Amino acid sequence: MRNLMARLTTAVLLCLGLAACITHRDQVLAPDAGGVVIDARTGRPVEGAQVRYPRFDAPASVITGADGRFALEGSTQGRIILAYPIGGVFRDTTSVMASAPGLGDAYASVDFINAGRPASAIHDIPILMFGADAPETPFDALTADCIGGTEERHALRVATHVSTLDSSTPPDWLTADRARAVLDHLNRTLPFSRFQTCREASDAYALYRSATTVLETLISRAP
Repeated sequence: MRNLMARLTTAVLLCLGLAACITHRDQVLAPDAGGVVIDARTGRPVEGAQVRYPRFDAPASVITGADGRFALEGSTQGRIILAYPIGGVFRDTTSVMASAPGLGDAYASVDFINAGRPASAIHDIPILMFGADAPETPFDALTADCIGGTEERHALRVATHVSTLDSSTPPDWLTADRARAVLDHLNRTLPFSRFQTCREASDAYALYRSATTVLETLISRAP
């Protein structure tokens, strides 16, 4: 038995270095995804917003209807080479972007299970849009030296906005599933490590944690 195990171990080690043990798998860049674009100022759907996956050559963008809804086609690119036993199924994410006249670009995260074949998004995706001339948020002064970039600044606006909502009477668009999607996006875009680089790190992170309490409350109430 000991000799058999030794031979199997040797075979696996040799296999990792041989082309014969290389398999081809599709690489899923993005899943099929649906959601709604919301004007944060009014809480109403945004008609005519252009929604797309911005980080790769995806299928053409889509335009939201009167209900603000969108449906994006996923993308699977070429074939990649994976050596056995590396590979398998894992949770993955990519960004989606919305643009509309008079509003600043908006972002959200699309989570999916990547198993090397076409996938669907885990959540129904809400994208919050703000006016192009939206005022500064309480985060701006605290994070001026450490957080930059359009997507991160948009995430700070989202955090500020959700902090003003009442968890006992949330807007119709903010279901528990969408609250999870928003919170996952914020935590991915603004991880703890980003706040640690701020001069006002403690105050900035404390404000962020307070701002996201509404989302956590809604998620906790989900059946």
